[in-house]
Amino acid sequence: MIETIATIDILNLAVDQLDEGRTLDCKDTLITYRDKLQKEVDEFDKWAKVQSDIDTQLQLEIESEQGKWVMNYTWTGRIINPRSSSDD
Repeated sequence: MIETIATIDILNLAVDQLDEGRTLDCKDTLITYRDKLQKEVDEFDKWAKVQSDIDTQLQLEIESEQGKWVMNYTWTGRIINPRSSSDD
């Protein structure tokens, strides 16, 4: 909501500048605000990518651990009961 209020304030300023014939000031106001918003989007994208990479790494580690379990208890295509010492 705060971001929406800030956007309305910037748009009101830009409209006032246009009403006063200050088109270059209006353009500067809008470009500055656009650049601010773009920077926030870029920072969020960067954060989201890092979070995605972390999630992917955790998934790979989990899958790797599960793979090790299967490798530890699988022999020549048949699953060996880990509790039984008679399966060889």
